[in-house]
Amino acid sequence: MYHNKGFTFIEVLTVLSIIALATIGTLALRDWAVGNSRVSEAKAQIVTIQSGAQIWRPRTGDLTGISMTAMSSIAAIPESWGNGSKINPWGGDMSIAVDGSDQSVYVITVSGIDQAAEGARLARDFTDYALSANFSGGTLTLRFQS
Repeated sequence: MYHNKGFTFIEVLTVLSIIALATIGTLALRDWAVGNSRVSEAKAQIVTIQSGAQIWRPRTGDLTGISMTAMSSIAAIPESWGNGSKINPWGGDMSIAVDGSDQSVYVITVSGIDQAAEGARLARDFTDYALSANFSGGTLTLRFQS
């Protein structure tokens, strides 16, 4: 009697299918983790800018002249951030400016967010803390009262 040694074609296909499904699942999980990491890093940067705005703010509460450059020049935010160019997790810019209609309100802008779901999540996460939080066209705009 003759006995075949080895695996059948169906057994090999089954094992390869299981490996493929595991790989796809791992890649999806990795993408989620990377996105989560970018959102967390951006949140930390925004909170740092908020803290810097409180340090930079004069006693009058008038924020005229506030900028990333002005805050980094007095170490209210990391000096390496300079003018805010290409510092966010997506490689875009971050900026801060006084609101044109109210000198006690500042606007933080995060541009270059190429993942719409991540930008929308950031806007949603700041809804309870900001006067307004909007994400559109790859740009997050947050307004805060000083």
